[in-house]
Amino acid sequence: MKKIHFALASVLALSLAATNTAMAKHNEHGKQVKKTGLENALDHVKNEKAREAIKRAMERQKQKREDKDEDRVKTDVQIVAADKAALKIGFSGNDTISSVTQALILPTKGKYGSTIAWTSSNTAVISNDGKTVVRPAGADVKVVLTATLTKNAVTAKVTFEVTVKAQLIDAQIVAADKAALAIGFSGSDSATTVTSPLTLAVKGANGSSITWVSSVPAVISNDGKTVNRPAVGQGDVTVTLVATITSNGVIDSKAFTLIVKAQLTDAEKVAADKAALSIGFVTGDSASSVTGKLTLPTAGPNGSAVTWVSSSPAVVSNNGTVNRPAAGQGDVTVTLVATIASSTVSDVKTYTVVVKQQLTDAQKVAADKAILQIGFSGTDTAGSVTSKLTLPALGANGSTIVWYSSNSAVITDNGTVIRPAAGTGDKTVTLTAIIINNTAFESKAFTLTVKQLP
Repeated sequence: MKKIHFALASVLALSLAATNTAMAKHNEHGKQVKKTGLENALDHVKNEKAREAIKRAMERQKQKREDKDEDRVKTDVQIVAADKAALKIGFSGNDTISSVTQALILPTKGKYGSTIAWTSSNTAVISNDGKTVVRPAGADVKVVLTATLTKNAVTAKVTFEVTVKAQLIDAQIVAADKAALAIGFSGSDSATTVTSPLTLAVKGANGSSITWVSSVPAVISNDGKTVNRPAVGQGDVTVTLVATITSNGVIDSKAFTLIVKAQLTDAEKVAADKAALSIGFVTGDSASSVTGKLTLPTAGPNGSAVTWVSSSPAVVSNNGTVNRPAAGQGDVTVTLVATIASSTVSDVKTYTVVVKQQLTDAQKVAADKAILQIGFSGTDTAGSVTSKLTLPALGANGSTIVWYSSNSAVITDNGTVIRPAAGTGDKTVTLTAIIINNTAFESKAFTLTVKQLP
């Protein structure tokens, strides 16, 4: 098996470009059809052992297609059953099946091709298409939505009971909007540290109107869009913002106390920006293991200018671009010096980072193999597969990943899932990934259980 894997891995690496250029052959009617990856590989590989391995793989694929054609084609009954199992109602905003306040999204076509028609048990509350929802004036109302799925002569029904919430009275609207009301702050600001404009809502989630009044409009305007920080030495200022929430004749208010910070001296700006300064690393990197571009801030949150100088610009440039040493040259330690300046005041902050040498092809393959995982849909797991899989085609370290299935009638090589018919039992399938980087390769197998249709 390993010899076959070696031949296939070498072939797949060589044939990748050929596959992407969509080389063509002619069918029995003289029309061009796209060649498979194995067919393209066979055209380009001269090694006889590799050619024999490819031919055997092609023959196995052909045999599986012939053996499983009947199983692969879904009957109308299977299509309707699969679409019924997958059918869900779509909700707007924060709505749920037990709390409907807005229009619903009712699918009219199933994933596998059935048509879906809907009827409502109470069209005065929810229309048949779900686009109109009229909330009752008194108590909540339960509505049954019935979906009829059809494929040719086959039909099936499924019902959903939803609860449409009653309209709120004005007092409830005001109370709910008051409870939910909050001020939006800029950046890292908070109620005790205001330096930038605020976001003040003018309408509640339940439809109330909201107006604002500032106790010190010269510092914070009534709409919150203007914040004038006190000058250096004048001290911080406390401001109270009062929101008035109104729905028809019902009125309530809510007060917020904020502290607007005085402007900083240049020395304070530099000190604060130095304390806050940090280097940004790509995911997985750290100061002791740098492989990707660094994010080097050029301005501090308090307005200081930040400039950078690298001790080895050929490895890490002054703007954070990283050029890793070649494999075998060893890791490189680089010192980055940041100068933080505001007017005539400046300070420096030094960072030491270690740039990792490039991996060998074998190391790239091993690393990509170690982290390789299959992506599952929804709540699916390896032991319970019902929907399409996500099969990565490229590793984090640049390896090409090619997949093949032990049973393409159930899971195809691209991760499409064809669930067994009800009563035929679950199916176990092995998906094998070949991870390739130039001449280095390894394989990794995943065993999955595809659940039969209900």
